[in-house]
Amino acid sequence: MKHPSTNDTDYETFLSEVKERIRTAQYEALKTVNKDLLHLYWDLGKMIVEKQNKLSVSRI
Repeated sequence: MKHPSTNDTDYETFLSEVKERIRTAQYEALKTVNKDLLHLYWDLGKMIVEKQNKLSVSRI
């Protein structure tokens, strides 16, 4: 079995840092997408209610 050398430890640390940056970026992207979708759905709901109100007023 091979003993870990300084280079192996450095590589493992480097690899862990890269993985953590990827995970962090993915999580931040996910939060942004979810926020944007929530805003979209809120706006769509508002548009629907406004259209329904406009149609019900025009029928009176």
